[in-house]
Amino acid sequence: MNNKEAINLLAKYNSGTATEAEIVLLENWYSTESLKRKLSETEADFGHLKEEIWAGTLRRANMVVDVTGISEKTPVRSIRRWYLQRVAAAVIFIAGSVYLLNRQQISQTGISTSIALADQITAGKNKATLTLADGHKIILSDDVKGKLAEEAGVSITKTNTGELIYTVISKPGNAASARILYNTISTAAGENYQVILPDGSKIKLNAKSSLKYPASFAGNTDRRVELSGEAYFEVAKDKKHPFKVKTNAQEVEVLGTHFNINSYTDHAATQTTLLEGSVKVSPLGYTDLKERAAHAVLLKPGEQAVQKANSITTASADIEQAVAWKEGWFFFKSTRLQDVLGEAAKWYDLEIIYRGPVPTDHFTGKIAKNASLGKFIRLLQLSDIKFSIEGRKMIIN
Repeated sequence: MNNKEAINLLAKYNSGTATEAEIVLLENWYSTESLKRKLSETEADFGHLKEEIWAGTLRRANMVVDVTGISEKTPVRSIRRWYLQRVAAAVIFIAGSVYLLNRQQISQTGISTSIALADQITAGKNKATLTLADGHKIILSDDVKGKLAEEAGVSITKTNTGELIYTVISKPGNAASARILYNTISTAAGENYQVILPDGSKIKLNAKSSLKYPASFAGNTDRRVELSGEAYFEVAKDKKHPFKVKTNAQEVEVLGTHFNINSYTDHAATQTTLLEGSVKVSPLGYTDLKERAAHAVLLKPGEQAVQKANSITTASADIEQAVAWKEGWFFFKSTRLQDVLGEAAKWYDLEIIYRGPVPTDHFTGKIAKNASLGKFIRLLQLSDIKFSIEGRKMIIN
């Protein structure tokens, strides 16, 4: 069976019109493809998908289905078919769209004008805006290279590989009395960027994020920065000078470690995920320092702190999903449509408009962030989400 035939059968599954023979054919096709193909990082991982389809589709899609008639003695093949028939939309998305997205341009009769327009909207870029202490703004694009400025005994340089580097070139004569000069690096929708601070710490900003930091840490008892949005931190070790990240809701204190903070104000919670080292997460809603300390949590590698209001909970983290954006991926696991489109809005610079009830679909998949919007939204098309494109507006009907 070729790819076009597979697409047609997936569509029949989705509509509930597939015959018994077609069900068997598509199951066999899936099994054959999962065994014979050694897929690269840019393609779907069938081994991972197989487990999700047959063991966890209902749970991950947050769907409740009457399980009457299913017992421990029911043959595995029958259970698989039972799942497939009742959660066709979720299964088709997982088994079909993620794989087909990166294997081919989906060929459909009468492709819509909206898809054609979406194909013209390209992925985001390595770009940002640097605001110096005096208010001067520098656009950090591929065209800008070399030395940009010099502040507080620090040289600011942009490399050929697209990094902003702060290098100490001299010590201030009186560090104790020197005025602290702050720089801000910010990304708009469709932009991300990495900066290397004077202490050697590396920070990568996601789209629609900003980081405020001193041009020099000289003379400071600690290293304080302020984050809005999302960033991945690789903090240089310095036990004498703790590194502190302040967001709108919390403060994270570290000595030297790798972690990710997602603090977008339009999200319901702030998530701090620790990869290595140790961090302390403190809610800023308490003015009394003792009370704030009492509600702080200490994370171990592989844990995630989730803060809603002033309440912080910890749990095991899905590291791959938490830092997928840094590695150049969209990675969804039973993710609500609103959240999927929210990620698309930040990366493709879109305004999302819902007309009518918001669909309750959940999505699982992994897509390269260098894909065009057209490739991204083919996922929605396979799940029967109706949409149109008007300039930078994506309208969900």
